Amino acid sequence: MKRRNLMRIVLVLAVVSYFALAGCAQRQVQTLEGTKVTVKGKVEFMQALGGYFVMGEDPPGEYMIVNQDRKLLQNLKTSGKTVTIDGHYTIGADHLFIEKIDGQAYRGKE
Repeated sequence: MKRRNLMRIVLVLAVVSYFALAGCAQRQVQTLEGTKVTVKGKVEFMQALGGYFVMGEDPPGEYMIVNQDRKLLQNLKTSGKTVTIDGHYTIGADHLFIEKIDGQAYRGKE
């Protein structure tokens, strides 16, 4: 009988410890604006995808631009130049909100 009670106590302590440690573990905080990212790539255009996007080389992938300044982005597309873009992902998608292009502040059209 004592052995059975001891096993129950050990089991309860193990479960309580597990939940206590899980609650104390550091969690990654994601702000409302999304995850910050720096993308190196070329600006491309495809109407079917909603307009301008970045064809990322580092990290690789396609990132739709949320705040599009069509005149500036068209110039970058035409030049074919690889640019470094600082910004953040919008929540839940590969949509990119641009803050800087090659270190210069970027303000997309409202």
